[in-house]
Amino acid sequence: MRRKDRERDRSFAWEVLKKAPYATLSLTDSQGRPYAVPVNQAVDEEYHVVYFHCAGAGEKWELLKDGAEVCLSAVSHATAVPNAFTMAYASAVLRGRAEVVTDQGEWTRALLLLCSAFDPKGMGRFSEYMEKYMSATRVVKIVPETVTGKSYAAPEKEPHGCGGHR
Repeated sequence: MRRKDRERDRSFAWEVLKKAPYATLSLTDSQGRPYAVPVNQAVDEEYHVVYFHCAGAGEKWELLKDGAEVCLSAVSHATAVPNAFTMAYASAVLRGRAEVVTDQGEWTRALLLLCSAFDPKGMGRFSEYMEKYMSATRVVKIVPETVTGKSYAAPEKEPHGCGGHR
């Protein structure tokens, strides 16, 4: 990482991955062309993996179904800093291998994590939705090789708004 002053530890990166409303999954196809797509992710804090779901068809599935090297980037906070031409942010990058979840217990656990992360009030209908959509839903986990975090917080303003010059 070039900006070592903005580098954060693994626990920070995991928090960003947990809090980000979505992440961007990046892969390459068999011809070496880049492919990137937004996904809704859920962090399994116990096993330190990231889950997402997808359909069992389409370009994303074709690239993932046999395992793939992936990169997942997420931003949990980004705000323009007034009059500074910069952003205050918190971001994370996870690199690892994607694996299709085939174990039914892990599949259910992953979907519980995903659904409760994005609709905690709707969990009373979880079983109903699983019956309706389970046959079409694939769950993929990313087993991390590296996880990095980065952030920048704008410095506090001078007490009288003088911008440092008095």
